[in-house]
Amino acid sequence: MKVFFRYLLDKRFAIITYVGIVGLFAMTFFLYEIPFIVYSDAILFSGLLIVGVMSIQFSLYFRKHRQLQEGIQAPRLYPSQKKNSRSLVETEYEQLLTGLEKEYRAEIGNLEAANQQLMDYYSMWSHQIKTPIAVLNLKMQENELDQDILKQELFKVDQYLNMMLQYLRMNHTETDFVFEEIDLDPLIKETVKKYAVFFIHKNLSFSLIPTNTKIISDKKWLQFVLEQVMFNAIKYTNQGGIKVYLDSINQLELVIEDSGIGILPEDASRVFERGYTGFNGRTYQKASGLGLFMCKEILTKLGHQIDLTSEVGSGTKVKLKLTQIVFELE
Repeated sequence: MKVFFRYLLDKRFAIITYVGIVGLFAMTFFLYEIPFIVYSDAILFSGLLIVGVMSIQFSLYFRKHRQLQEGIQAPRLYPSQKKNSRSLVETEYEQLLTGLEKEYRAEIGNLEAANQQLMDYYSMWSHQIKTPIAVLNLKMQENELDQDILKQELFKVDQYLNMMLQYLRMNHTETDFVFEEIDLDPLIKETVKKYAVFFIHKNLSFSLIPTNTKIISDKKWLQFVLEQVMFNAIKYTNQGGIKVYLDSINQLELVIEDSGIGILPEDASRVFERGYTGFNGRTYQKASGLGLFMCKEILTKLGHQIDLTSEVGSGTKVKLKLTQIVFELE
């Protein structure tokens, strides 16, 4: 009964229109003093016709209502119950629902892909963080826990934890950026100071040619990039050292050069891909395949660029192009 009254409410304009037309005809015949018997049959037959048509429409209305109720209770089964629409509006509603369904499925697919990437990263990250923990555990069992080794391994744990946190935040950095004027030299020195224990332990030299340069960027995220590049340089450099300077041609291109083992040519073009570790990473078990990927993503969002050149046995040059790309709004 509730559905029937709702149907009448939905058809109120048609019912009011019919009653209005009948009233106008009755008023006209009354003014011309035409007897009621003349048009009473017309009113009766048209009324029966209207009732018949509305009965058929209500039957279709009730069937559609029941299908929608079943769809609400079991949304996943509803698409298989769709039938040919009988009106333009119904057809457009079906098209709208189909479009929304496709967008929903695409969004679910993207979320599942992102979740899988996150799980893959956790797998790599857990493998990486086990290494310094295993070293600490071994040294404790052998009672050979040297202070320098302790500092190095604890620093690695902290580095991996920080990388995980930054990776989780990386996709939401748009509201996290704080652009300001940054003096490059203090930022570089502050970054290198964090890795002093590694330089001392591996007997590596460090050279900084003063840049005397200020740029506009986000200090926190730019320092994260410098830390990742510096840590990579230290990991794969066993003798010699690391130099930091500005390119002689482009004064806003910061170069971080090491004398490490270098990168194979076929790997150099892919080191910025997510999860790609290359020959060095697989051989020395030191890479998660995310550090340089994160650097490129972050620098892109900051309006900067990163490039890399390397020669096996001679070392690697990482170039940070700190000019900002200006996008014009149309």
